[in-house]
This record gives sequence, structure tokens and C-alpha cells, in this order.
Amino acid sequence: MWDIRGWKNLTVHDDPPLVVAKQEFLSWLAEVPEPNRSAWEERLKSGLDHPHFSVRLELYLHHYFRSNGWHIDIEPDMLGSPNKPDFRVSHGEDCILVEAKAVLEEKSTAQQTQRLRQLADNLTNNLSRYIIIQPLSDLPTSLPTKKIRNIVEQHAKTLADEVLEFDLRDVHLKTPYSLKVVILPTGSEPDEAGGVGGTVSGVHTLAIGRRIRDALEQKAGKYGDIDVPFLIAVYGKGEFPVKTRDEVDALFGDRVFLVPTKGRGAVTESRKPNGFFTSMQDGTHRHEQVSAVLFYRFKWLEDNHVHQIHIYHNPFAQKIINTSLFPEVQQMVPHDDEKMIWINGEPE
Repeated sequence: MWDIRGWKNLTVHDDPPLVVAKQEFLSWLAEVPEPNRSAWEERLKSGLDHPHFSVRLELYLHHYFRSNGWHIDIEPDMLGSPNKPDFRVSHGEDCILVEAKAVLEEKSTAQQTQRLRQLADNLTNNLSRYIIIQPLSDLPTSLPTKKIRNIVEQHAKTLADEVLEFDLRDVHLKTPYSLKVVILPTGSEPDEAGGVGGTVSGVHTLAIGRRIRDALEQKAGKYGDIDVPFLIAVYGKGEFPVKTRDEVDALFGDRVFLVPTKGRGAVTESRKPNGFFTSMQDGTHRHEQVSAVLFYRFKWLEDNHVHQIHIYHNPFAQKIINTSLFPEVQQMVPHDDEKMIWINGEPE
């Protein structure tokens, strides 16, 4: 059995597995310093799916790095960029920037955030930049759309060729709320951006690999050239669930089956050049600044639960991550014969 949706479903029953899971998340929350702890607690207990599942991922990452002896900076400032990574983690001389991204199914996203979708669509049309808005908390009964629009428009006037991402926190009708806003570069119009925004995403159900790939696009270009490895962590939550084959499709390209038209020749397989790692632009790989992608899974067993992570290293990365920094974690790495192989086992 896979994820139970939302905090409410973890708390309304006294089943021992649910109680243990709830207590574990709360114990991890206690490890987070203020002021982030209060903000994360609000998201964890939100009635909306996106803030709840995104902070689950951040709680796991914070706990994982902390318990393995890493030093953690939460949302550190970046020289030369208005964007802030979710974490900067360091272990001895090794330092990694970490971005976290939850990917929910489109149906859930559309049902709970229709007001934000309409606002994002209007801004996208007016600014000629694709706007994504995700709730990070429960929303007021009405939204100050004019105020939100003005804030987004001011940000969109800057750095037209870069991804911009910021948290918008305010109070309306005596109700605090917070939003995640992503502004993609001028001319960038993905069919599905993994968030709230764009009329296309409201009418098409796209392949899981495509949803993952487009979600990664949001994070990839936020910092340009950086001098440390860059890791993107993904939590694919929904009715899917995400399988290893979906992850490989997202990173290395959609599968294409070649079926012989005559005779009994073998069916062969190749991949489209549209993978997050493998896609090209102007003769170079588009996402060389991304060192690796980590996938997190939360899985229910018969009487308890388990947290699982595995990592795909980018064979074209400018900055590589030492695999020994993640002992016993399943990792796909480049091999001598230009193939990718798993070390420390292979995820289910």
C-alpha cells in the first residue's frame, strides 16, 4: 500500500502504523530550527496536498543529512541570484546545493487550486512568461489577487532569461497564507509544469515521466553556473505511484519500440533525445549544472512504513557528487563503457 493522503488521514485513526508515522514526522519537525519549524509545521498540517507532501520531503531530507553528520543551511542566500536553494549541505570539504520538488497528479492539483490556476493563466498571458503558483498553506476564503498579481509582475520584470522562484507570505482576512511562485524564462512554455498554471495542464493528462521531467525543469535553471554540485530531490506523490521506469524515462528519454514490419525480427528499443539528462541545446547537454536527481518514496508495509531514496547521477554533469557520500544508497552511475549501472542494489 502506498501513501495515505494528507495529515488529516494520518491523525483521524488510532491505527498503530499511522500513529508511528505521525510521531516520526513530528520528531523530525522538532529537529528543524526556528523560524523554519513553525512554517514547516503549518505546511505539514495543511489540508492541501501540495504543502503537506512537499514538506514531508523536506523533513526527510533535513533528517537524513542531519543524522548522517552533514551541516545544513536552510534557504541560504546565493551570491548573484535572488533565488534560494532549499538546503546547502556540507560534509567536510564536500558541499552540495539541494532543491526539493513534490510532483502530484494533475487531478489533485486542479481540484484544490482552481483560483490560483486562473490567476497564473492570466499572468502568463499578460507577462509572456510562464507563471506557476503553488499553495504552501491553506488558503483564505478569498484571495487578494490584485496584490498577488502586482508582486508577481514586479518580480517578472527582472532577469527575463532565468528561472525565478520565491515564496510569497502575507495575511488576508486575518488569515496567514503562503504561496510558491515560479516564473520561467521568456519564451519558455512547457506543456505541463508540475504546478498550478497554464491552461494546457488543465485539460491533458500526461505521462508520469513527462510530469517528472517538466517539474525538474523548474529547478534546473535557477542558479546558472555554480561552483558546487547541485542535487534535485523529487517526491512523486499520487495515484501512480512513480516507478523506476518512469524515472528513467524522465531522465534519459521516452522509450521508443521498433517493431519489424515483416518477418520475425526482434523488437528493439531506443530512446528519444528528450531526457532531462540527455536533451541537447546548441551542441551541449542542457542540464549539465545538475549533478544528480534523488527520488524519495514513502511506502506502507503490512504493519509499519519505510522511507526509501535512490539517486541517478548525471553522466554529463559539470560537477559530480562523490557516491561515497551516500553509503548504502542505491545509485545509478556512469560506467566505463558509457553505460549506466546501479551500485548498492537497485530500487524496486
